[in-house]
Amino acid sequence: MSVRALKEIRDDRRQRQSPHLAFETGGCIYPIEFVDAGPAIPGISPEYAEKSFSDIPNGAESVRLKHIPLKEGLIKPIFVGTLKNYGLGPAFETQVTWLPKKIKIGNEQFVIDDNKLLEPRYSVELNTMPPWRQHIASGESSQLTRLPTFIEKDIEKKIIEVTGELKIYCKDVFGRFHVTLQDFYLSTDYLESEPNVHITFMEFKGGA
Repeated sequence: MSVRALKEIRDDRRQRQSPHLAFETGGCIYPIEFVDAGPAIPGISPEYAEKSFSDIPNGAESVRLKHIPLKEGLIKPIFVGTLKNYGLGPAFETQVTWLPKKIKIGNEQFVIDDNKLLEPRYSVELNTMPPWRQHIASGESSQLTRLPTFIEKDIEKKIIEVTGELKIYCKDVFGRFHVTLQDFYLSTDYLESEPNVHITFMEFKGGA
């Protein structure tokens, strides 16, 4: 076989083994509760969270998903979104980063520029999280276990709306990285009798 034919076979094989991750589009309302957590963040080492949020007192309330209580002290966890693998190959070591671009507080809207992204609340490091299942086979799905940090640490409960972009990272069976992009819209209802966060996952934008 020619070198060109071998290359085409190799490329076709890799294409057939490539994952394609995206959240199912549409919006959903997630119940929340206000938890006395101070600087702590689920899934982040206590030392790193305390160092990052040294300005947050121990009695400050975090915004977290409210799990559904069941009988005998059990709970039904609430997850965020449905992250599906639409590709033909499995995805490994999946991570999702929330990148806020505009935030509305009261009647004012603020652009989150590169300098603002250096602040812990909006940083890439603290808004990157694994789904509950990081290895996602073709046709299978996973979900996120917590809200982004810029909502988790909205301790003054001032954020009304956030628009931004999701970066979804994974590896394929050959160890190659894949990144997909997807916009999101988030709004809060902190003052409702049953407070909640509404999150909409927009259409898939393509790869990075």
